Amino acid sequence: MHVRELAQALLGALLLCGCGGAAATAAQRAAGPARPALEGTAATPRAAASAEAATPPLRLPCEADDLVGCTNGCADHQIEDCVTLGSMYLGRAIVSIDVERAMALFESACAEGSARGCLRLGDAYHDRLARADRAGGANGPDEAALYWHARACHAGANLGCLAAGRAYLHGQGASADPGHAAALFQRVCERGNAPACVELGHLHAAGEGVQRDDRKAVELFTKACKLGLDEGCLRASRSGDVLPPRD
Repeated sequence: MHVRELAQALLGALLLCGCGGAAATAAQRAAGPARPALEGTAATPRAAASAEAATPPLRLPCEADDLVGCTNGCADHQIEDCVTLGSMYLGRAIVSIDVERAMALFESACAEGSARGCLRLGDAYHDRLARADRAGGANGPDEAALYWHARACHAGANLGCLAAGRAYLHGQGASADPGHAAALFQRVCERGNAPACVELGHLHAAGEGVQRDDRKAVELFTKACKLGLDEGCLRASRSGDVLPPRD
């Protein structure tokens, strides 16, 4: 499944959500206005107590080196704790490497809507940490990496968009498509991702996938520089006139 197909699926889901909201509103109007609870009755404090009891306590994510905390958090359905736990199983420093367990944790978290879980899956295939035959219907790790990075992108992960854009640019996991890569780079450059601005600047400088525009390229390199990326400064001005912000 390519990024365009994922976008269509996402749009469909958003439309369904909108219809559901409209249907719920219509049903509420048909039922008429709700009766307010009478002041001074026993129902009011009881309802307030019930609402207070239903509010879950605030729970912070586990630390990256807290094996017990992340294990317990994941068992309690704290999705991001599952992603952190999976990362531990790929890192060797905290616990012995267990790629299969890590991938299962990432897949479960991604299915629950974790952009970070999808991103970790894509990274694992890109770095060849997972076997190619584990990718199911994907034709090798590059296609699997692109698929999961695209899902991470649509879930809101800038790094997923950046990785998917680079895959389309170099034809890794799909046919090379510089125009589509440029669209992904532009999306996250606008969000303040400096490497994406540099990638898009290169495309404008070369006229690859977008119209050649040297001035636009310099603007993008300068933006990356101002975001703190030294490569952007070097590309924007060989004379060193453009400098990144420093503390």
